[in-house]
Amino acid sequence: MTNITKKNLTKKQELFLDSLFSNGGNVVEAMEVSKYHPSSRSNLLRGVRNEIAERTKSSLAGAAAKSAKRMEEALDADGTIPTSQMETRMKAAADILDRVGVSKRQEIDIMAEVIHGIVLLPAKKKETTINHIPSV
Repeated sequence: MTNITKKNLTKKQELFLDSLFSNGGNVVEAMEVSKYHPSSRSNLLRGVRNEIAERTKSSLAGAAAKSAKRMEEALDADGTIPTSQMETRMKAAADILDRVGVSKRQEIDIMAEVIHGIVLLPAKKKETTINHIPSV
């Protein structure tokens, strides 16, 4: 959590966020617990959007260790867990690890041949000025 975002939150917003993350993301229930009116949902979410994102990143970072452990367990699987369930767990674990930046890396090798050209322009012609005197 960033200090800038956190110091701007009210106690009511803090209660909403704590309730939101403890109840599994149920916004309506969190609003009821923190005594927000249902019509203020969009304004409330807009106001705490950055804090929700920060807390979600922290939560995913905590789940990264569990995901890594699940992947290790899948490698040592003895066949007691059905393959389809194991594939689902592996995909979920890989997705969490990818979101926290621990998963596979993609490298792109770009090679380009850059040719610097020189453009020669003709010399500037000296400008001649003609003074025109209007006839009266």
